[in-house]
Amino acid sequence: MDEDYGDDQPRESRLHKWNRKLTQGWLGRYFECEKRDSSVFQELRAGTVCFLTVSYIIPVNASILAETGGSCDPKAECTAESYEMFGDTCRFRVDSGYESCLHGLKIDLIAATCISSMIATLLMSLIARMPIAVAPAMGVNAYFTYNVVGFLHTQRLSYKQALAAVFIEGCIFLGLAITGIRSRIMELIPMNIMYSTAAGIGCFLAFIGLQHNNGIGLVTYDGATLVTLGGCGPSDRGVMFSMKPDDITFDNICKQNEEGFWIGEDALGPRSSNVVCMGGELQSATLWLGFAGGMLMVALLMKGVRASILVGILFVTFISWIPTHEATYFKERSSIPGGEERYWFFRKGATVPTVDRTALQLDFGALGNGDTWVALITFLYLDFLDATSTMFAMAHLVGEEVPGFIDAKGRWPRQLMTMCADGVASIVGSLLGTSPLTVFAESAVGIREGGRTGICSFMVAFGFFISMFLSPIFASIPPYGTGPAIILVGSLMMEHSRYVAWDDIRQAVPAFLTIIVMPLTYSIAYGLITGLLAVVVLWAVDFMWESFLVLTGYYQGDKTMYHVWLDTMSHLYVSLDREDILIRDLPGYAVEMDSDAASGCSLGGTSLEGNSVGVGIGARGGPHGGVGLGYPKERSGSQSGGLGKLSFGDAAKAGSVANPVAWDARPDLHDANTSRGPSGSEEESSDPP
Repeated sequence: MDEDYGDDQPRESRLHKWNRKLTQGWLGRYFECEKRDSSVFQELRAGTVCFLTVSYIIPVNASILAETGGSCDPKAECTAESYEMFGDTCRFRVDSGYESCLHGLKIDLIAATCISSMIATLLMSLIARMPIAVAPAMGVNAYFTYNVVGFLHTQRLSYKQALAAVFIEGCIFLGLAITGIRSRIMELIPMNIMYSTAAGIGCFLAFIGLQHNNGIGLVTYDGATLVTLGGCGPSDRGVMFSMKPDDITFDNICKQNEEGFWIGEDALGPRSSNVVCMGGELQSATLWLGFAGGMLMVALLMKGVRASILVGILFVTFISWIPTHEATYFKERSSIPGGEERYWFFRKGATVPTVDRTALQLDFGALGNGDTWVALITFLYLDFLDATSTMFAMAHLVGEEVPGFIDAKGRWPRQLMTMCADGVASIVGSLLGTSPLTVFAESAVGIREGGRTGICSFMVAFGFFISMFLSPIFASIPPYGTGPAIILVGSLMMEHSRYVAWDDIRQAVPAFLTIIVMPLTYSIAYGLITGLLAVVVLWAVDFMWESFLVLTGYYQGDKTMYHVWLDTMSHLYVSLDREDILIRDLPGYAVEMDSDAASGCSLGGTSLEGNSVGVGIGARGGPHGGVGLGYPKERSGSQSGGLGKLSFGDAAKAGSVANPVAWDARPDLHDANTSRGPSGSEEESSDPP
């Protein structure tokens, strides 16, 4: 019987009562639902949306990895006649035996993707309690396939040897997390780079969603400009192959063997999954169906409708399952190849998962091969930078909704467990036969839908569990159904760029390079590397410039090389918890950390010797990070985003300027009495003395 709330209070529905009881019960307490201002039902909804968004990785990852040939041995799988005629190259022929093995391999890879993602995401849920999905990384799986193993074993390492490299990389990755080295390295990255990384991930996601292979197909390849407007129909699409210049000869491409069989296709290399439009732009029915789904998501989100992204995905998916129109995902009318195969696979409804061809296939016999270690190191730094930056971005998305979730140094609750779960993921993936797993940037979709706790990721793990048995259904969600969701989330993630001081060239250039390189190289890691290299170069130039001024007597002895060192390395001292050295030895360095620290504060101070100085503090959880020092004549504080600048001018030396103020280098976010943090809330701040 429902409780009586009185005449002036509406009666609580049964559904809301269950939600309240679950949230206040042991489940909600374990995952800290109320502390993170969430509820169990909200988390379940967000997890469902997140899974539907990341579920595209199930068929895509299996398709990419299957092109390695996996554990299919031509000698054992090719028919006797074909192997006798072509030898190991029978794998490039239309051989029924080898094709059957590749088909079984793909099915096993679907199961391996589901199982490994389920285990990794479940660890993220129960141990780290974060709303983050973990699955095989896009980009890294392509590197694994085409650069390490090669199309059907055309590179120097075999599939089994590459898995051994992934296993060792995962062990090293886990060790870095356990020892805390990974956390320390992350704290050393300037905040302007971390925030631009979040924005860059948004661009990267949008670029994925705009492509033909994993999105709506609005952007396609162009030989002159690299990318151009697409959306053409099947009859206007051209395919692309990658060839070395020396292979582009008539005799090489058109050659035949002694039996008269054409073998020149070997020179063409792997066929690209993306297309080039040869006319008929914007005439694809799937493009407009995806566009309609995206507009539905935006309209519902604009009006505050819950589960707006989920509704949009289901809207497009259900329509695409009708096989009688041009936007269908099934049968011969599908504009994406394989429609007939997808339809019959979909009709199976359920399958029994098996990983016989992929599990425990590791071969450590090539560890003495230099190519193995090149692949291992590449996996390590790609996984490290990609996962770490994405993890930071996802944690800050949660922090925008949960005050105090991110501390002054950018750390969040159970950060070590989050990183350990991520490290274990690659080990699990290698044992099951997949490329390295990592934190999925598409987790932002679930967080935007309200996911703030591990219940969200538990729902994602449950989705992967169901997919092991219902893979025909979840593998049939079209890319133009999830593409609009990815684009929408990418646009929402661009808001992080407002925390970069774009009027400061030392922040603007590295931040811009970080953002733009991510989508254009199809790699989060490469974008982060580019931004960090720009930071280092600018730091070195500035250090040499200031050193030259000191050594030539420009500062007349007021500033020494020791001051230059402390000033330029202030971010490092703060990250290593040695701020006491800066307070003791760096003139004018003053720290007054209070409740504003978590949201980025700006404080005024005075030097110990009477020289006026402005001190701008951008806390690790705020827009900038580190401490910037500005002496009156030269600079204002917080200009460098963590690499503080100390400049002695004539006014400072004479002590003639009273109480200058070095505000955070974002004047649009400050007025005389308020300081606005990343959450957008205004907080009281006292006037500088």
